[in-house]
Amino acid sequence: RYTSVRAALQLVDRSGPVNGEHLQRFGDAVKAAAREIAAIAELPEYAPALDQAADLYRFCEDVDVMVGLNVVARTGQVFHGTKIRALAEAAGLHLQPGGLFHYLDEQGGALFSLDNQGAEPFLIDKIRNISTPGITFLLDVPRISDGLRAFDRMVAMSRSFADSLDGILADDNRVPLNDTGLDKIRAQLRAM
Repeated sequence: RYTSVRAALQLVDRSGPVNGEHLQRFGDAVKAAAREIAAIAELPEYAPALDQAADLYRFCEDVDVMVGLNVVARTGQVFHGTKIRALAEAAGLHLQPGGLFHYLDEQGGALFSLDNQGAEPFLIDKIRNISTPGITFLLDVPRISDGLRAFDRMVAMSRSFADSLDGILADDNRVPLNDTGLDKIRAQLRAM
């Protein structure tokens, strides 16, 4: 038995803030559910929620950052899936059903991931047949508590992969990444 039930709607996600139409539909659904159980729906005013959603989205735009480090093959070469898998597993990365390797913290949360730059994900039953021009290490900044520590771990691992694969550590434009470029990324993370 319950004397009250609370319904909630996420105001913001990576696609943007909730809009008036979505909020109205949510409110209508809450009212319909309340009628079905002979309850009274008490809804807040929509305008302040929309303002709050817009403010929250502006904040998220500043801090919702994904940092990527690429390891790219030298011209005319590719990386083979079996070699990538062996390196990933040796480094403590775990292949997930969606085709990404994840490096996990002590609690089992993902600190960063490793993705194929090619169209095909790293699926367990297909990885042996994959050859790719590059791989990308991804750090989803707002999802981790110590971004600088995770970034430094990701840099060390991406350098190790670059050495083992005879690849090049590069930015998103395939320009080689040196210590100066990495320090700029660290400074941005520190500011966030």
